[in-house]
Amino acid sequence: MSSPSLRLVFLLVFLLLLHLPSSLSSRHHHQKHAPTPTPTPSPSSYEAPLAVLLACNATRFKPACVSTLSNSSSDASTSDLLAATLAALRGRVPPAVATARSVLAASSNVNLTNAATNCLTFLSLSTHRLTPPPSPSSLLSASTALLHLYDCWSAYKYVNFSSTISDAMAYLDDTIAINSNYISMLAALRRYGDDTTRWAPPQTERDGYWPPAAAANSAADEDAFGVPKGILPNATVCGGGCDHKTVGEAVAAAPDHGEEWFVVHVKEGVYKETVSVPWEKTNLVIVGDGMGKTIITGDLNADTPGVSTFNTATVGVLADGFMARDLTIANTAGPDAHQAVAFRSTGDRTVLDTVELLGHQDTLYAHAMRQFYTRCRVSGTVDFVFGNSATVLHDTALTVLPRQLRPEKGENDAVTAQGRTDPAQPTGIVLRGCAVNGSDEYMAMYRQNPGVHHVYLGRPWKEYSRTVFVGCALAEIVQPRGWMAWNGDFALKTLYYGEYESAGAGAAAGSRIGWSSQVPKEHVDVYSVASFIQGDKWIPKVQ
Repeated sequence: MSSPSLRLVFLLVFLLLLHLPSSLSSRHHHQKHAPTPTPTPSPSSYEAPLAVLLACNATRFKPACVSTLSNSSSDASTSDLLAATLAALRGRVPPAVATARSVLAASSNVNLTNAATNCLTFLSLSTHRLTPPPSPSSLLSASTALLHLYDCWSAYKYVNFSSTISDAMAYLDDTIAINSNYISMLAALRRYGDDTTRWAPPQTERDGYWPPAAAANSAADEDAFGVPKGILPNATVCGGGCDHKTVGEAVAAAPDHGEEWFVVHVKEGVYKETVSVPWEKTNLVIVGDGMGKTIITGDLNADTPGVSTFNTATVGVLADGFMARDLTIANTAGPDAHQAVAFRSTGDRTVLDTVELLGHQDTLYAHAMRQFYTRCRVSGTVDFVFGNSATVLHDTALTVLPRQLRPEKGENDAVTAQGRTDPAQPTGIVLRGCAVNGSDEYMAMYRQNPGVHHVYLGRPWKEYSRTVFVGCALAEIVQPRGWMAWNGDFALKTLYYGEYESAGAGAAAGSRIGWSSQVPKEHVDVYSVASFIQGDKWIPKVQ
């Protein structure tokens, strides 16, 4: 190697070492009480092979990255470093499981019991999503593992009354940092390939970066996507004369790990039950007799001791491949009961077609992975579409309802509250050809006193919240500023809230708040069904 080349290498290493200890400008949580920070490694921990230093340049938690990979050889390949990071991450989950089991066994408090139980579910899901080997295609799955680690951390946050829980949260926080580093490296691999000299921390639209859109030949008629009509049932549900009397019974009878659709026809009627679809009940399809005819209804809410938002869903899905059409799912807890979910999906490849979701706060919990909603109706009051999945709502009506027991006093309602915690997560809520309006009762009150009734397109639940409206019709109830802050200036510099060709009386592009954006035309295809959720590869055609 020539002398100038040697000097260049030494300079590069010096600059990397100089920047490694620098503190991060932001944390991955938004909370009142910050978790225990990752301990700062000693200076000796920065002594690592150049391959490690270059790979860690892609991460947000560089000292943790160098520490994780400190035993790597000087000739480690990109694949080796990714595999080592994944192995370290996987190895941290079993101790977290052991802690949750210990907490559960010792608990005599219903809220603590619920937190530990949910934590065990989330850690199991995280393990499942860390199964794929490192590759650009595993980014969403690994990002979902990060989501579920954060879910567990959040469950503990509300019962943090002992050193055991504090220690468990600190351990999870360190694990979250490693998971964040892993997905940052996967994002760099997807963007730059194996050339780690180009790797850098993840960027978002706010940094001027849009990933490539799907190829032009991937474009499809999005109206054609949905749940096929006329598919023959494997089981029926009704009050009498069918295979099952409840939807829950039919779900339990479905095969585990099914590779083919298992179709349940739920006949017209009202079914008062809470339905859980466990992760092993894959490819389950529920078909009703129409919105307002087949109705599944529950009333769980997060004000109930021992119940969290995650547990309130009238229909809650963990399994991949779930689909439903032609029915209503409702949570009737009411406008004064706070979080009360009608439908929650945590599984991949979720499709709802011509389904009505009725609730107030937190109606639709688009929790994780990829989801598609078409020709649906979703009603609520505040944050009634929320979660941290990669979700597209298409040709769907979003209807604002009166919020309070005395709604004439007015309110501030946000339609969406997207929960992305990390800039490398390829998640967000995209609304395409949807309509935002108020119910007849809400519109009557709005027109009597529009100055006290305020509707916004969304607010940032988490630091990297991303929501995009494409070609949507916005009624007069949408405030000219468009978007609502969560708390002070939280997330206002890191979120991405975009619109493209909004229409209607609420589409006041020139009056939008300064931290929102109009999507450039050359990048709008990034938010197509094919690009954002790869829907052309897995969503069926209606006919």
